[in-house]
Amino acid sequence: MKYLITAVLLSSILCAPAFGGKRSTDFHKGQILKFERLPGQPNPNGSAGSDSPTDPGVYRYNVLVQVGNTTYAALESSESMDAEFSSGSEVQIRASKRTLYLKRASGAIVEASIVGRNKADVN
Repeated sequence: MKYLITAVLLSSILCAPAFGGKRSTDFHKGQILKFERLPGQPNPNGSAGSDSPTDPGVYRYNVLVQVGNTTYAALESSESMDAEFSSGSEVQIRASKRTLYLKRASGAIVEASIVGRNKADVN
């Protein structure tokens, strides 16, 4: 009986990933429709006023990216994206539920928080 329980537990652990939702790891070709740097994120330790220092670990952007028939709006990133991305440029992207992954030319991946998604206007 002990071996049967062990076998069932072991097989369920090994098979669990097969029953989980498929997680897309593929990057798709997209186009940056809008890219602008916003003022820094207010420091969470400071006051909310306009004189509060900004948090140097958070970069804020207004990024609008279209992939197929979906447009993603992203806001914050933990890395600077100024040097490589611009409006009108093509980029390899992958989107999860809350995060947009943009692939740099070097192959490095930048993560940005998704704040909205809409159906794209197709001409």
